[in-house]
Amino acid sequence: MKKSFACMAIMFFLAACNSSSQRDIVVHSEPLPESEGELLYLDMKCPTCHGYQGSGDGFLSAGLEPKPADFSSVETMGSVSDAQLKSAIRNGKNTGMPAYPQFTDRQIDELVRHIRSLSQPPVN
Repeated sequence: MKKSFACMAIMFFLAACNSSSQRDIVVHSEPLPESEGELLYLDMKCPTCHGYQGSGDGFLSAGLEPKPADFSSVETMGSVSDAQLKSAIRNGKNTGMPAYPQFTDRQIDELVRHIRSLSQPPVN
């Protein structure tokens, strides 16, 4: 009798815990990267300085001089060639921008494509 009462009590407790925890759990999903370039941008922590939208407002940008490039600006991006972007990624810059010599040419092309997409209006 004691064993069945203990089992019932445990089952009741687990059921109560299970039902309340299901109501309290909130899942905030983040969208998956849409391209290899976006995945590289996120994996290499580019948003730390450049921001998630590429506007140069990452949380470390306040302490940087010069400020990180604003990839969301059509004007800024219009004045930078793909070759300049590729060189900055591969070799870094004297501004705190690190070098990524481990990237393949294809990866750099994908990253440049993603960076360029940040200055394009969203497609509806």
